[in-house]
Amino acid sequence: MRRKKVFMLLTNPFKPDPRVYKEAKTLLELGFDVSIVAWDREGKYPSYETVEGINVYRVALKSRYASFVDFLLKLPLFYFRAFKYIVNNREGIYAIHANDFDTAPLAFFLSRLLEAKFIYDVHDLYYTRISLLEEREKDTPLRKILRRAEILFAKLSDSVITVSKSVGGRHGGIKEFFVRNGVMPDKIYVVWNTPDLRFFPRLKREKHKGIVVGYIGTIRSISNFVPLFEVARKNRALKLLFVGGGASKDKIRELLSTQYPDIRVEFTGDVPYEKVPEYYSLCDVIYSVYPMTANIKMSLAVKMFESIVVGVPVIVNKDTLMEDFVNIYRCGMAVDIRSSDIEEALENIPKIKPPMELRDKWKWDRNKKAIEKAYRLDSKEVNFY
Repeated sequence: MRRKKVFMLLTNPFKPDPRVYKEAKTLLELGFDVSIVAWDREGKYPSYETVEGINVYRVALKSRYASFVDFLLKLPLFYFRAFKYIVNNREGIYAIHANDFDTAPLAFFLSRLLEAKFIYDVHDLYYTRISLLEEREKDTPLRKILRRAEILFAKLSDSVITVSKSVGGRHGGIKEFFVRNGVMPDKIYVVWNTPDLRFFPRLKREKHKGIVVGYIGTIRSISNFVPLFEVARKNRALKLLFVGGGASKDKIRELLSTQYPDIRVEFTGDVPYEKVPEYYSLCDVIYSVYPMTANIKMSLAVKMFESIVVGVPVIVNKDTLMEDFVNIYRCGMAVDIRSSDIEEALENIPKIKPPMELRDKWKWDRNKKAIEKAYRLDSKEVNFY
C-alpha cells in the first residue's frame, strides 16, 4: 500500500536545515512519504532533488535576507507556487507541516482545502524575530498582531510541535507560553533541538595554548558579541572562532577591523552540517549568548545541546530557560551581557566538564515518540504502508 504523504513547508532552501532534516528523516522512519517545499531565496540550489529519501522541491525566488519588507512582498509568490505544487501532487496526502509562522497560513488553508492534518511546528516565536533584528525588546502594533496570529494558528492546528518546555527550574518554555494563552496542552508536543549522535561523537579536544571561544551557527546580531570583544581585547590568550554565515557576519567583521583589530579571531563561513562537529573539537567553550528577547528566555539553543553532547561547556544568557538547564545539568555558566560577567565565566568555565550521561538523555532519537504522537492523532485512519 502506498505511503501517506507529508508536505513540509519551509522559507529557507533546505541546504539542509538541520532540524527539518532530522524531523523529515524521523517521519520517513515512521512510514510517511515526505516532501519538503522550500524557498530558495538565493536562487542557487536544484529545483528538485532527493536527499536521503526526502523529496525536495525548491521555489527559486530571489529575496534579501534580513529585509522584512522584501520578504513580505515575495512571500505571496512563494505561497502561490508552493500551493500549485502541493495541489498537483496531492494524491495520498495526510498532513501539511508548517515550519514556523511564516508558512502557517498556507498550511492551514491547504489542510482545509485538501482535508489533511495541519501540523504547526514552532521553532521559535515569530513575533520576537523583530526584536532580535533590532536587538532589543520593543512592543509594537505589528508585534502584537503577530503574537495573536501565532496563538490563533496554534489553536487551529491539529497538533503543535515546539522546541521547549520547563526543565524544572524557574523558567517555562514555548509550550508553557501557548498553554498560558489558551492552547490545549494535550495537543502540544515538545521535540527538543537535540543532535543526531551519528554526527556528533564525543570529541577529543585539540591541544592548544590559550582558550578558544566558539560561536557556531547563524550570525544574526552584534550587541551580544561586543562585551566578548572587550574581554578578548584585554586577554590575548583568547581566540574567537565564528563558524557559520548570517546577515550580521559582515557587520561583525567590519566592527572587528575598525575597533578591535588586535583580537585573535577566525571566520569559517558556512560549513556542511556533517563537518560542524569538527569545529567543536577546536573549542574550549561555546558562546550561546543572544540579545535578550522573549524567545531567548523560553528557548534552548541547538548549539547548547550540541556542545554538551560532545563534552564542551557552554556560556548562556542569565534569567532564561538555558540558565536553568546549565545549572541543573552542571554543563555551563550563565551571564548577563556585560564584560565583567563574561570575563568571570571564562576564568571559571575550564573547570566544568559536561557529564557523560547527557549524551544519552539529550539525543535526537528520544524525540521520535513525540513526533509519532503528534502525527498519529487518528491512528485508526492511518495506513502507513
